[in-house]
Amino acid sequence: MTRPRLNLATAGRGGDRPGIGIVHLGLGAFHRAHQAVLTMRAMAAEPGDWAICAVGQRNPAVADALTAQDGLFTVAERSAAGERIEVVDSVREALLAPAQPERLTTLLSEVDVVTITVTESGYRHDPATGRLRADDPEVAADLAGRPPRTVVGQLVGGLRRRRGESGPTVLSCDNLPFNGRLVAGLVREFCLLREEFDLADRIAANVTFPSTVVDQIVPATTAADLAHVAGELGFDDRAAVVGEPYRQWVIEDDFAGARPAWERAGAELVGDIAPRQAAKLRLLNGTHSALAYLGMLAGCDSTAAAVARDEFAGYVCRLVGEETGPSLARFGIDVGEREIDTLLDRLGNPRITHRLAQIGTDGARKLPQRLLEPAAELLTAGREPRLICLALAGFLRHERLSALDFVPAELAANPVFGELLADAATRLDRDGVATTLRKVLDERS
Repeated sequence: MTRPRLNLATAGRGGDRPGIGIVHLGLGAFHRAHQAVLTMRAMAAEPGDWAICAVGQRNPAVADALTAQDGLFTVAERSAAGERIEVVDSVREALLAPAQPERLTTLLSEVDVVTITVTESGYRHDPATGRLRADDPEVAADLAGRPPRTVVGQLVGGLRRRRGESGPTVLSCDNLPFNGRLVAGLVREFCLLREEFDLADRIAANVTFPSTVVDQIVPATTAADLAHVAGELGFDDRAAVVGEPYRQWVIEDDFAGARPAWERAGAELVGDIAPRQAAKLRLLNGTHSALAYLGMLAGCDSTAAAVARDEFAGYVCRLVGEETGPSLARFGIDVGEREIDTLLDRLGNPRITHRLAQIGTDGARKLPQRLLEPAAELLTAGREPRLICLALAGFLRHERLSALDFVPAELAANPVFGELLADAATRLDRDGVATTLRKVLDERS
């Protein structure tokens, strides 16, 4: 069946549109389901020229789809109670960075806010040191002055051309600890490597890089999702996304200049990002990782499929209630039954297929903040991270690694940790995941 394409005319949305005030680098599903929605709601609450120019980095498909649709796309919010479909109109322009470098540089030199979602690998840095990979071919090309292909090179290109002393504010919305500090450091290092010392100092004096915490489950959009949305909407939308209704956006209140009224759309502005960052990494992300590795070993393919099983639901309750939750006490965060129930509801959402294989990618990079750090803190406090060690053993078995390949030497040398990890690995090998979880839960009840 052929349907008309979603655009301003077919959606009946005429009249003036807000001007562009935000450049977003990284045109993925998460941005469209999260920041684009909250920016639209912020402009509805407090009008202003805060429309988004959304920039793809590699694949032209989404940028082309949005261009054909005048920037419009739909978000299907799915919960156990049902589905809500909404047309989002906060994107004014979409472009592909390699194809339109001059337009991108101009916009970056003019806007007050730049946001980023390119995943950890998009920053082309060494996670262990926080330094640029200067030997990366595209980083090297950017440093040589060619049209920038990396996010850091694009940022510096726009900031170099900027006139005046104020701004912009650069907000990384990727799931990285203290992401603002990371981006600030990479931008400064880029300038110093090019011996642009005055530019580095000008950026340090006038540009701010607040850290953020973002949270929403947004699985990859499937062809079936696109067909379903088209049937419900009556229009063909090739940029539609699917996500849960829950959204969290916590931002350090350190803006260089004007900004949208995001707090009126549900965002939180805080002075210290550390507590919220630790809570998100350890509760949601840590539980995600634990379910991914143990669940895949047990034959599950999604979080919903895993927590539908009693042994996994019980494991999540105990993991959060007795280990990752209490590890947050030093941040003044108390995790109770309500928070655990909310987490289980999100993980078990039957209308969201969050695949364990997707969650389980890059575990060696993700698990230190999600599970190793809370394990170390529990040991220091005299508590046993037995359930965390089960998840770590699942990861090592799934990846066919030994603890020596992954666990920091100081933690590996802790005899209690070593015994717990060895015991977990033995149980998984002997009894399998499901039986191991049931036995461990019975032992701790």
